[in-house]
Amino acid sequence: MLKQEKKYFSVPYISNSVLKWFEVSPLYCWKRMQREIEDFENSYTTIGRQVHMKLLEHKEFEKCYTYLDFKTPTSKQQLAFCEKFVELFNSESNIKEAMIQAYTENYVSTNHTEKAILQAAEKLYETNSEYIRYLTVKQDYREVLSKSKQDLLTSITQVVKNHKKASTLLFDDPLFDNINIESYNEYPIYWDFPIEFDGEKLKCKSLLDRLVIDNANKKIIIIDIKTTSMLSTFKKTVEDYAYYRQLAFYKLAVLSDLRSRYDTKYDDYEVETYIVALSTIEPYECRVFKMSFDHLRRGAEEIIQLMTKISWHWFTGQWDHSQEYHEGDGTETL
Repeated sequence: MLKQEKKYFSVPYISNSVLKWFEVSPLYCWKRMQREIEDFENSYTTIGRQVHMKLLEHKEFEKCYTYLDFKTPTSKQQLAFCEKFVELFNSESNIKEAMIQAYTENYVSTNHTEKAILQAAEKLYETNSEYIRYLTVKQDYREVLSKSKQDLLTSITQVVKNHKKASTLLFDDPLFDNINIESYNEYPIYWDFPIEFDGEKLKCKSLLDRLVIDNANKKIIIIDIKTTSMLSTFKKTVEDYAYYRQLAFYKLAVLSDLRSRYDTKYDDYEVETYIVALSTIEPYECRVFKMSFDHLRRGAEEIIQLMTKISWHWFTGQWDHSQEYHEGDGTETL
């Protein structure tokens, strides 16, 4: 799935994020699309990414992250001893030789016998064994999780599993193999928006957290996970960040994808869109919001307006200023 995500982010098509960037300015949008401007990843976005992977791609999560409960050495000498030991041991020194050399390079030992040096080194090794283990395994993972981060992710996962709606939306039932249910996590869609110029269509992309097709009940269910530190004001966040437009964009993507591959097969299916909102601070909570028809209609109207404007820049290649600037005298209407 990580390769699939890499491909998704490398394709310069129009996504929901592009709509948000375009609202800032065409130039900003273009630079974001070209990756000349990148988001700075902070602790909050990191938690959000980890929560998504923990819930939707558990096997990938286990490959990327591990958990160790360790204490960082309290002195620079101990840190240097641990790092040198791991460096030597990884270069095929035996454990005894690695201990002795790591000790002698970081501690005064001219008056000590080899036996005394080994005893001191073994004591250091034993005291810092968990940190040494951390140094040994961290190169095999994207990150070694701290106890607090591990507890947070475990708690959020349990909260989701305990929620009667979120659990059914996000997890397949392992005891009920229903051939009428299709489910896809981190599902990329490459699709065409119905605006065309000289035979070229407006290329779009969407990466859905989860898509479920319930053939028995003729439902298409789109689920998006959001993490927040302010769950109490999440309804306002939906407006502030235009999450309703994001879900409307995903709905257009899914319907376009299904129509292109299956013609009219899914035309009579009902589409439901949900946000699973998760609190990342205690007490960890989960709430499920179903997007209303009015929300999705408003989102679709905004998408049409923005895509009409974006299409001019897309097909002309002019991103330095607005269309109004290029077609007028340089002034823009407030």
